[in-house]
Amino acid sequence: MDNRKHLNIPDNFAFIIRSGGANLRYSEFKVSFAISIGDIKHIALIGHNHCGMVDLASKKNLFVEGLVNNAGWTKEQAEEQFMNFAPMFEIGNETDFILSETIRLRKIYPKIQIAPMMYQVEDNKLYLIKE
Repeated sequence: MDNRKHLNIPDNFAFIIRSGGANLRYSEFKVSFAISIGDIKHIALIGHNHCGMVDLASKKNLFVEGLVNNAGWTKEQAEEQFMNFAPMFEIGNETDFILSETIRLRKIYPKIQIAPMMYQVEDNKLYLIKE
């Protein structure tokens, strides 16, 4: 989901599903579509450090103010959305979440090889997470 980076990959090479925190909960149909229709056999689950989905509670006021100022929402509407959805999208620690999401997806798709990876913003490099 991060807007700071763009993956440079060949055309028709991969399906890309962008999601905050590398969190594919609630995106399983998209994954299933890529596997079934796109004949996908491998998934690179890529997260990055300094992820905005970590410690969401600390971002509540900024979230609410942003929706009020940028989207024209009332404070109450913005607070309600934050309280309803933040718990679903909070990931805790980036690396730990990517590993737990890898395990979860492997249980759902046992024939698919899933590689947990971490992009480091500071050095612009992609790393395989050792399990």
